[in-house]
Amino acid sequence: MKQLACRFFGVVCLLGILTSAAGGQPASDGSDKLVAQGNTFRSNGKLTEALWAYRQAAKAGNVKGAFAAGDMLFAQGQSDNGRERVLKLSEGIGYLYFAATNRHPQACAKLANALKNGIGIQTNLTCAYAWLKLAAQYNPSYKPDLDRLVVLLQPEDVLQAQKIAAEYISGHWPDRVARPVDQGDSRLTIQGVSVNGNGSLIILNGGTLKVGEMINVAPVRSPKHAATEKLVVSCFEIGADYALVAVAGEPNLKMLSVEPR
Repeated sequence: MKQLACRFFGVVCLLGILTSAAGGQPASDGSDKLVAQGNTFRSNGKLTEALWAYRQAAKAGNVKGAFAAGDMLFAQGQSDNGRERVLKLSEGIGYLYFAATNRHPQACAKLANALKNGIGIQTNLTCAYAWLKLAAQYNPSYKPDLDRLVVLLQPEDVLQAQKIAAEYISGHWPDRVARPVDQGDSRLTIQGVSVNGNGSLIILNGGTLKVGEMINVAPVRSPKHAATEKLVVSCFEIGADYALVAVAGEPNLKMLSVEPR
């Protein structure tokens, strides 16, 4: 399906462990019990245990479990900084996407909010409207939110968003809402990082790279890659001890750590 402006940059979706709405499996009694167990943990302040239970339920195809896991991770990610923020937001978006594509109204609204405010993914008001329209379709209580959002869009964007929402409602979902993130890449090594007000940069495979820039580098030598191979690498984010980059022609982003000295 043509993605009508909804293939936008973002950070990791944990979709490998989940199935889409088209092939989702009904939740088992066991996964429902895991969700209930997670709710008990959460109400008692045992968040680590609650998240474990929700993740296990989500892996079994439980939509409520996926939403609960995504909701927790998204909230935690917004309170964190650096790599933890990136990883939690992206994992949370993955779970929310699974729940949303299984017609969970709160998950649709959460994705809309992330898109509206650029939390974990690039701001896209058109797609935010499309997901929020779905939320209102499944739960009319979201209609006032939809009315508040529509005034931020141009008329042509509203028409496009309505077309996108109609495709979603018919079950034609986007492949993803964010690019998955791999932790590490044997071909790429950060030898140094500089984070300051004048512009952060990394030394990657011997070359310097800033956010928004692109360079050609030779991969770190390994049996799997010829020494003459060149990789086109672009940088999306630089933190104190990590960088988020992309290799041209590859779908997943790369979370690279600064090598200890």
